[in-house]
Amino acid sequence: MLNCRSVSEIAGYLKYNTSYASVLSNINESTIHRGHLEMILGQKQFNDYAALARYDMTVGLKMSDYIIKRAEIGLIISCLRLISAGRAGEFLFSMPMFFSSHTQLDLIKMSQCKSYNQLVEAMEHTVYRDILAKFQPKDNGKILLTEIETALFTHLTQTFFKMIEKHRPSTRDKLRSLFGADIDVQNVTRILRLKRFFNAEPEFIRKNFLPFGNSISIKAMESMINAPTADAVMDIFLSTPLGRSIPESQRAFTYDLHHRVPYFAARRYMHYSIHPAVVMLSYIYIADIELDDIINIIEGVRYQLQPDEIKPMLVLANY
Repeated sequence: MLNCRSVSEIAGYLKYNTSYASVLSNINESTIHRGHLEMILGQKQFNDYAALARYDMTVGLKMSDYIIKRAEIGLIISCLRLISAGRAGEFLFSMPMFFSSHTQLDLIKMSQCKSYNQLVEAMEHTVYRDILAKFQPKDNGKILLTEIETALFTHLTQTFFKMIEKHRPSTRDKLRSLFGADIDVQNVTRILRLKRFFNAEPEFIRKNFLPFGNSISIKAMESMINAPTADAVMDIFLSTPLGRSIPESQRAFTYDLHHRVPYFAARRYMHYSIHPAVVMLSYIYIADIELDDIINIIEGVRYQLQPDEIKPMLVLANY
């Protein structure tokens, strides 16, 4: 894929040589648009997750609620971003209609929303309605994306930790370790983003933390929150055991630490864990990373970057 010279070539490679053929079989790779290709690849990912959810409901791993909520929250955030950018109509073309049979979300109503209030109304009879209602835009009309993302992902995190209480202690410990490290890295990414782009105060950063992180000490987190710059935050993070797990070649890509850091533990658990729920969560992480890598290649080729410029951005290609 790195040696493909166009988006069409990438689409053709995926269509004829990979499992993505299941969703690409009817496309014309010579005319497909970058955005359409990325949307279809996301469809393959959700199809896989829907299959996992069905399997989970059959064998009782108790992961299906988390898998479905995770997809729902991703859709809500996507819709919010389009509304905030004044491009609400694009949701109709980006939403996965195949999702409609697996969710309580009314995707048709969501596709018709042009304002925040309309989206809140579209969430009627779902758990997300009350969450979104707390963040009505002020007089300036600005949608509080950071705060809303925090509230939605906090709900997802709480769902996950309630779910794992149903597992045996040995499984529960591994799930806590894997998911808790992911939460910690998401919080580090939030600190970096809020300091670098918004010059946010420590109190605002604390309010936008996700709960249940367990791999970075409170002292180290507080040091990052109070650090004067984003570069200083990264220095502190790299001094922690979790930060030291990132190979030096990958440390420049601070925008997607939440993909890079969990990969190493997920890869290990995929090979060696004896707990099916842990293997399933590890698979979800690695599938996310794979899709992110493919999209990075598509974007790199689109902007005519050379393979040796794109490769360092990838996770799977470097291990």
